Amino acid sequence: MLLSITLATYNVELYLRESLDSIVNQTLPEFELICLDDASSDGTVEILQEYAQRDSRIRLILKKKNEGLAVARNTCLTEAKGKYITFLDGDDFYDPTLFQKAVALAEKDAADLVMWDYVTFWNKADVEALRIKRSDLNAVDPTDKKALLKRPSFIWIKLVRVEKWRQLNIHFPPGYTRQDIPVHWHLITALDKVSLLPERLSFYRQQADATTAKKDGKLFHLVHIMDIVEKYLRENSLYNTYRETFLEQRLNFFAGMYDNIKPELKGEALQLIQDRMSPEIWKFLKSKNNLRLHTRYFFAALLGSFVARAQLALWHLSRTIYRKLKT
Repeated sequence: MLLSITLATYNVELYLRESLDSIVNQTLPEFELICLDDASSDGTVEILQEYAQRDSRIRLILKKKNEGLAVARNTCLTEAKGKYITFLDGDDFYDPTLFQKAVALAEKDAADLVMWDYVTFWNKADVEALRIKRSDLNAVDPTDKKALLKRPSFIWIKLVRVEKWRQLNIHFPPGYTRQDIPVHWHLITALDKVSLLPERLSFYRQQADATTAKKDGKLFHLVHIMDIVEKYLRENSLYNTYRETFLEQRLNFFAGMYDNIKPELKGEALQLIQDRMSPEIWKFLKSKNNLRLHTRYFFAALLGSFVARAQLALWHLSRTIYRKLKT
């Protein structure tokens, strides 16, 4: 078997047919599609069963108990029979040439990992105009691990050699959202050969009620996920090599998490941040670094700077105006 495509689903009946159609109609015919449903309560399972009856490449795993995306993906990894694997979500859709191009590149380069680009959209009518935009991957050196670590961590823009994945014993951490992040760090830092496909071939649907759009306590997971990344780096003697890249990402996540979380949770968010503000981090903040302006303002304001507070307020106002103009 050349390719294992895994599709995790949970209450995505509104978008599932479009997602499945974009997979079963791929120009690469040789694959298995492992569909794992995490105890959906809508019509998702019935749609999966309908497609499985029509296409022998589809295998269904229907769970009775919801255990989260990480457990679903780990289960799919165990079940995969392909040479390569990719992990997709049931509310997105994909270019019909995606897997033909990704597998061909992996075979040509003997790559352990292939990464491609994507489109983020709210309105499907915008996809065609967005997909033809030049890919940022054109400017990325595939041998520059620090540059690759700064790319979005999404697992659904990656094709991985299964043998390597299993040798590294990589698993998605259960119980967290953003579980792609530690997997991304592990793959990039541990794999020897990465190839890039600079085309926008995945189409990432934005939904107001999606887990990643919520402003509740799940945003705290950004803090705990980066704890997992730090533990991995230190245990594998990689921390000094990737220290600046790691601290930049951690601090940007801190500021973003605090900015987006509900007002009644900001006190708890601030405590989580302060618990992790070591002398090393304060020193890093004073050094030349590539932190976002918003992050710089946030931490300067945290230290009591009135100027930074004004800058932060102006930044928020500018962002609000920009978002209103975009809608």
